[in-house]
Amino acid sequence: MSQDYFRVEHPDEQTLPIVVDVPHAGERIPDKVRREMVVGDRMLRRDLDLYVDQLWADAPERGATLVASNVSRYVVDLNRAPDDISSEAVEGGTAKHKPGYYQDRGVVWRNTTGGRPVMAEPLTRDAFEDRLETFYFPYHETLESEIERVRDQFGVCILIDGHSMPSTGRQGHSDPGRRRADIVPGDVEGDSCAKSVRWTIEEHYREQGYSVKPNDPYQGGWITRHYGCPGEDVHALQIEINRDLYMNEETFDPKPEGMRDLRDTCTEVLDELDALSL
Repeated sequence: MSQDYFRVEHPDEQTLPIVVDVPHAGERIPDKVRREMVVGDRMLRRDLDLYVDQLWADAPERGATLVASNVSRYVVDLNRAPDDISSEAVEGGTAKHKPGYYQDRGVVWRNTTGGRPVMAEPLTRDAFEDRLETFYFPYHETLESEIERVRDQFGVCILIDGHSMPSTGRQGHSDPGRRRADIVPGDVEGDSCAKSVRWTIEEHYREQGYSVKPNDPYQGGWITRHYGCPGEDVHALQIEINRDLYMNEETFDPKPEGMRDLRDTCTEVLDELDALSL
């Protein structure tokens, strides 16, 4: 059943030391979870990384592995720690982080980024544990297994964590009202991967005409921080793509030309990373 909630796409032959994961593009909400939500259908798409799995869809054809969630981040947020919860979201929960950027949007969200309620009331402890066991842990167990498999084969693994971001910072973000760069590579200020990995990605997108601003406003989420360990030959980097490049942010309709150009550029960067000596 867990394979219905995410997918793993292997190449015919793994020729690149790369795993790409996309945790926030899925839209599926199973019925048992939907009954616990009050958020409207339009708001369900606003906080997702729509179409990002399509931007990285050619990774397996290139020789890399793609892992992507099929379910909405409103079910569980796969880019949070499993104990990142608060009493606003789960009965008896204690926030891992002090009130601030995430607030009540940990591994389960009580409210959207716009402040609209996702759930009418906090989840019971049993319902929360069921969400983790059903949707969260199988994804991360699989992702960890794929990283280890690739590292065993090549002696190193590069993990690309694929995301998208609103073109302008929203209220509640660290940069409200500010226009963002086209591409934001996040390496936790150099902690999650070798500098050459981030520099290669920066240069590649700039050469294709995109503006790039590393670690601003996103340095890398839990996936990047958790899996990135250069000392153990796992180099993780988050790539945030400005949504205005490839979709209408009001209607959510894709922009075909922007989608095509970014898909090509995202695929080509994998070859650039393969040329590195790590």
